[in-house]
Amino acid sequence: TLATAMADDSARIRDLHLGMADAMDADRKKQEINDAKMRAVAQRVDYDQFVNLVAGAHLKPVKPVDKGEGGGGGFNYFVMPPDTAAPAEAGGASSAAPTGKAVAPAASLKVPKTGIDFHKAWRRQCKDEVTRAAYLRLVDPQLLPTIFQAEFEPDVFDGVVQSLDILLGGEDLPARAREAAGAPAGNEAAEAFAEDVLLAAGWLTMLPEVNRFGLALEFVADDTRAALARLFAGLREGACARLPLSSERQRAELADLLQRPALDALVEKYND
Repeated sequence: TLATAMADDSARIRDLHLGMADAMDADRKKQEINDAKMRAVAQRVDYDQFVNLVAGAHLKPVKPVDKGEGGGGGFNYFVMPPDTAAPAEAGGASSAAPTGKAVAPAASLKVPKTGIDFHKAWRRQCKDEVTRAAYLRLVDPQLLPTIFQAEFEPDVFDGVVQSLDILLGGEDLPARAREAAGAPAGNEAAEAFAEDVLLAAGWLTMLPEVNRFGLALEFVADDTRAALARLFAGLREGACARLPLSSERQRAELADLLQRPALDALVEKYND
């Protein structure tokens, strides 16, 4: 009948409206997530902050209410609660680790098999310089091209270079190298420093061999460029090549890495 046909048409129209509303809502959510990702990349946030920004992409601030319009001066807009740690005890030193996150002990770190493994552990577990240095020591620099076959992300590149700079003492690298080179045989501190210099030289030598190194270098931070300048200036210090390493193989490897022609060629790769 006519009434039945009109009812069917009305139901189809209603279904179409609901379908269009759902599709528009899905498109809106997708756009909000994409916008959140772009903001996160522009702000150069770490992995955990990236996840939080994307998860909160749908949140909208509530317009503050003017007290003159009524409203009693209550809670006017949405604010994400700060991620704070418990206050330090009186007289005690505050922790340098990020608040709200436990710093993973170095013993829990595993040798990465892929770039994804490295990026994930670096962002989630390596929250302080001690843990970062321990993680860098786990990786044989000769294996970097194999591990990072896909890409080496710019923010992780920044973190690695800056951690190497901190590990060797920044501007104090030349003085530390001279002190270690002049230390008596068997000095454990001098040998540990020498191994760190060998580690940094190996990482800096092999990083240009990883896939998409040029892209990472293109987006390098100014602090990272300053760290690279300090590292190369310090490695050119003659005392670095005389550091006391425990094995003849290590001494020969360090001497090869720190030869002036090899260093000059390496610096050119980072300046391209």
